[in-house]
Amino acid sequence: MPRLTIVSTRDYRQHVLEIEERGNGSCSVVVHPPARLGRPRQVEPANDGALLIDLVNQARAEIDEVMGPKPPPRRPMMRRRFA
Repeated sequence: MPRLTIVSTRDYRQHVLEIEERGNGSCSVVVHPPARLGRPRQVEPANDGALLIDLVNQARAEIDEVMGPKPPPRRPMMRRRFA
């Protein structure tokens, strides 16, 4: 019986994370940066028993390192009341 492979994509700070889960605990995460920032690369697990969420968090940390600190959130503009 063929195995089920699940592929999902997530956007994070102008990058696309391609998450692939093949069952039996085997998974991979590929980071697709914008064209001006280079080529896609696969995230290598830091340890042997890395979980999927560990790979995603590691990919996000690598993206944060490349993109620099996150800008502070914008304050919503005050609405004017017209009488």
